[in-house]
Amino acid sequence: MTTTSRSRRLAGIQSAAILLCLGAAAALLSFSRPAAAQNAKTPDPCALLTRAEIKAAIGQEVGEGKVNPNANPSVGVTCQYVVGSYGTFSILIKTARPEENAGKVKAELKKRNIAVTDAAGTGDQSFFSSMGYGMIQLNTFKGPHYLIITMLVQESTEAAQKTAAEKLMRLALTRI
Repeated sequence: MTTTSRSRRLAGIQSAAILLCLGAAAALLSFSRPAAAQNAKTPDPCALLTRAEIKAAIGQEVGEGKVNPNANPSVGVTCQYVVGSYGTFSILIKTARPEENAGKVKAELKKRNIAVTDAAGTGDQSFFSSMGYGMIQLNTFKGPHYLIITMLVQESTEAAQKTAAEKLMRLALTRI
């Protein structure tokens, strides 16, 4: 297998893993209220961080951020970036329902055998979830908002990704 075909195969696996994780998040975060009510109060996720800020935190080139036009707005609005040749960074923001909180989300992730660890000092309540394949998520509740940073950065350790995610989340929280 050539390096190019191996890279394409890995990129396909990463895309599938990201879609799986976003699907799990969609199942956890489904709303009963109309999408229009959600979007009226949700900031633009692409306005929360700049490419330069993401690049400085991650240490790799970052493509232009794009909102997925096919995403279900009731789950939240996501801005996605390509990192390096085939890594990814995304930030999702939504208004949390009154009964939606960090404890319930962590419990649901643990039921699905997804590793969860607390992340103190970011937002009102924060925790990491590790989906496997080198992907991490930083889940943060701040006031009425629920944000998720998802990262899968090649040639980066889990610890480095977590440090970058915390730095970027703290910055994003200043803009909501």
